[in-house]
Amino acid sequence: MSTKTDILLSNIRKCVEKYGMIEPNDRVLIAVSGGKDSLAAAYGLKLLSRFLPVPFTVSAVTVDMGLDADFSPVAEFMNNADIPYEIVKTDIGKAIEGLEKPCSLCARLRRAALCNYAKENGFDKLALGHTEDDTAETALMNLLYGGRIYTLEPTTGYEDKSLTLIRPLMTTNERLIRSLVTELSLPVIKNPCGRESDSARDEVRKIIKETDKTCRGTAHRVASAMLKS
Repeated sequence: MSTKTDILLSNIRKCVEKYGMIEPNDRVLIAVSGGKDSLAAAYGLKLLSRFLPVPFTVSAVTVDMGLDADFSPVAEFMNNADIPYEIVKTDIGKAIEGLEKPCSLCARLRRAALCNYAKENGFDKLALGHTEDDTAETALMNLLYGGRIYTLEPTTGYEDKSLTLIRPLMTTNERLIRSLVTELSLPVIKNPCGRESDSARDEVRKIIKETDKTCRGTAHRVASAMLKS
């Protein structure tokens, strides 16, 4: 493994162990959108399953929103990485068509599809590819738009205790993941939605990027502060 891959594996391992994300014999399902973060999470967790003293299995799933995205490169990548993989077809694209601000509804529908699939197929954990940058962005979104101090949680259990969401990349920055795209030949799929730049998250991302010019490491410090609170 390369130094950068070692860092990814180390980050994921520390995060998993610190927050108790994985228990013996867990069946872990990774939500793979086709973006760099979820692909890196899948690759990293598969590596971790070979080294972590706690035995667990790794599978992956993609929610196809019906927007004509081609996930065959993702399927090939998962096959080469020995990760069982399925694509769940939905009509989410039609459900959000024409909406002025579809992002919130889209996220809820995709999350529901993922959780239903995980529960129906007996998985214990659903892994999401949220990074350190996402943690910082969510914190600022809640503060600026909602007037509250809150961000993503490392683990989130459902009320019926049948499934737990985990975020093993929460202490990994996107700068590292971007550097791994070529090295790991991650088959990044362009978001077929085309509405990413319309969201409040994109506005917050711009704020962090601008602040980072004079205050290097902004996202890291915001995320670290929130995770310690």
